[in-house]
Amino acid sequence: MRLFEYQGKELFKKYGIHVPRSILAKSIDDAVAAFGELPNPVVLKAQVLAGGRGKAGGVVTVSNVSQARKEAERIMALRIGGERPSALLLEESSRHEEEMYLSVTLDRGRRSFVTIASRAGGIDVESLSGRVMEPIPIEGLNDSLAADVAGKLSLSGRTKDEFLKTLLNLERLAREEECELAEINPLAIKESGEMVALDSKIILDDNALFRHPEFSLLEPEDPLEGEAAKQGFAFVRLEGDVAVVGNGAGLVLSTLDLVADTGGKPACFLDLGGGSQRDRVEAALRLVRMLPNAKRVLVNIFGGITRTTDVAEGLRAVLAEGGMQPIYARLSGAGEHEAKMILQGTPVKLYRSAPEAVEAVVRGD
Repeated sequence: MRLFEYQGKELFKKYGIHVPRSILAKSIDDAVAAFGELPNPVVLKAQVLAGGRGKAGGVVTVSNVSQARKEAERIMALRIGGERPSALLLEESSRHEEEMYLSVTLDRGRRSFVTIASRAGGIDVESLSGRVMEPIPIEGLNDSLAADVAGKLSLSGRTKDEFLKTLLNLERLAREEECELAEINPLAIKESGEMVALDSKIILDDNALFRHPEFSLLEPEDPLEGEAAKQGFAFVRLEGDVAVVGNGAGLVLSTLDLVADTGGKPACFLDLGGGSQRDRVEAALRLVRMLPNAKRVLVNIFGGITRTTDVAEGLRAVLAEGGMQPIYARLSGAGEHEAKMILQGTPVKLYRSAPEAVEAVVRGD
């Protein structure tokens, strides 16, 4: 479950991580009223779960009421990654000398956290050199290990002290709230050495939500992810244009890798699960049909418990409704010959192997 920026910053405040003063506005009039309560200049920030809002024009600084209204109207009408902003966060502008990147993320292979930090923050941080990655022990981060990270970043004085406090608090947040990711980008360093989290990215572990009933009070995440949860699908919206549907998390993940290695960009991860029947296949495809950025659909099924004939029947039924993106499919296993017969005469493009299907869907053949 992904949180909006303002929700993540509420958690930051709970754990003693400094954030700018801000006001959430759910309408343009609310945004104009909030502008008058904050010192100039004020930053208007679209509240979306999709990435890339800065590049899309979803973050802007304003200095008077007329600008605030004009920009609030413009931002609320944007589509960012196919998503309209649910609200605006108005935030006091924070003067600062430097920006850093800091995160605590779950390493599922080790079943523990890893901290990643860099003296450079902002967009495309994953491509920056000079990153520090440090595994965190199962029992949690200690002062000594945090100091090692600060040392590798060549921090000193108050900046070092502020970094240590921020890192230790962020790791405690990630551990106690059972996050998959707790990220601050950018983490601003003021002239005084004080650190302020200018943005938040928090992903909670869905499997642990029953231990955190307080999160049920949060506004719903991505509506499509919420609908997928109701249907019992494992679904994650991504930013590409190839929707990937399969049966089994391992198969879907490997298919995502194939798409990326072939030069494509996945639009979603959707795992039907084992033993999926026709009605579940239909529900999954209707969900994918709602993805605004998905131009093509890749269906990769290895039939064991799942019968490929059920998948084929589901594909045919949804195609008959109209409005479906082009479908590229590899159906292998139980009932595959009958499945291919069912799909004869439909626009579904069938392939014998996953690599062949991936190459075709990425090219848009």
